[in-house]
Amino acid sequence: MKQFFIIFRHEISTYFKNKVFIFSTIFLVLAVSGFLFAPRVIESIKNSQNNTTKDEKKDQILIKSDKKDIDKYATDFSATFPQSNVKITNDSMEQIKEQLKNQSATAAFIISSDLKSYTYLKNVATLQDMNVDIMDKLLKTLSTNLYLKKHGLSDQQIAEAQNLFITHKVENLSEDGTKNYWYAYIMTFVLYMVVIIFGQKVAMSVVTEKTSRAMEVLITSANPIALMFGKILASCAAGLIQIITIFGSAFISYNLNKTFFENNQTVKALFNFPASLLGFLIIFFLLGFLIYSFLYGAMGSTVSKVEDLASAIMLVQIIFVAGFVFTTLAMASGEINTPWMKFLSIFPLTSSMAMFTRLAMGEVSTIEVITSIMLLIITTGFIGIIAAKIYRVGVLMYGTRPTFKSIIKAIREN
Repeated sequence: MKQFFIIFRHEISTYFKNKVFIFSTIFLVLAVSGFLFAPRVIESIKNSQNNTTKDEKKDQILIKSDKKDIDKYATDFSATFPQSNVKITNDSMEQIKEQLKNQSATAAFIISSDLKSYTYLKNVATLQDMNVDIMDKLLKTLSTNLYLKKHGLSDQQIAEAQNLFITHKVENLSEDGTKNYWYAYIMTFVLYMVVIIFGQKVAMSVVTEKTSRAMEVLITSANPIALMFGKILASCAAGLIQIITIFGSAFISYNLNKTFFENNQTVKALFNFPASLLGFLIIFFLLGFLIYSFLYGAMGSTVSKVEDLASAIMLVQIIFVAGFVFTTLAMASGEINTPWMKFLSIFPLTSSMAMFTRLAMGEVSTIEVITSIMLLIITTGFIGIIAAKIYRVGVLMYGTRPTFKSIIKAIREN
């Protein structure tokens, strides 16, 4: 046990001294926090700009119309163009054009008496000018109101018609699959990235030590099993610390900016993780991480050259990637209870992703959940024992990559 802790401390300190590990963690923390602080920053910039524009001279828009009571729409025009001073004028067309040329006004609308057409005058053409679209919407509303009033509706009835609200309620008879999709997807994607990155680091560490012959020195001073478990569990711990740091910073950032996400249902849902899923998340994530770490460590010990590592771990990666792909496809389609997904949720090498997805997005029978977890625990323990035996034999095998039969024979002899 003492040897295990020495190796564990050494391996985990190696991760914390690794610049790529440190900078990637810092980058992801800043990226996630930046995203969650962005609405606050944008709001501050907008407020600052609004305060600045209050002290600055606003652009002036002129409104001219033959409609006798055009003045009563002054409030509507001002509200439609809040960033500009809107002035209703009786000036002639020549006077209006002169004001546009000398830039005392930036634009002018010459509106027909029935409010159904207008001419837009401006002195300088710009790539983005939304004034026409804005005026179209306003005149459409005003014309509609005039039409309704002409046919007997009062101002109050028109206002009530324009402010009708439709309410609705959605009742889910099972888990909210749409909302929980994100829980399942994030857990599956994070597990995928952690296994690929840290699993390969474990395998690479073993091969590198074998290549440099450092393994021979280590084996003489440490038990091979303690060496393997020290490496693998240190890798798992480093990965978990990185994940906790990133998601912890995200949780803190969200709570500091919660008010800015009141209307963003997706973000709100992500940070209101159901307590009922938390236990399953921990179980499936940890066991899924461990089972593949054992496999990567064992496969890494069977090769003596770095260039042979890819072929050694290929089968493990194919199984893992296939499980990830099939699970994400099932998530996207919503077909999470097909016979194929039920098989994947029981098969130990894919159940960490498939079963959690089914739990998050639908209903799963208790017997299925218990069976999946028990099989995963038993298989993880069994693979850990086999991986330790393969590691103990494989770390001292040099030269030609051993065959499957030779590994089995060596394990039996040991």
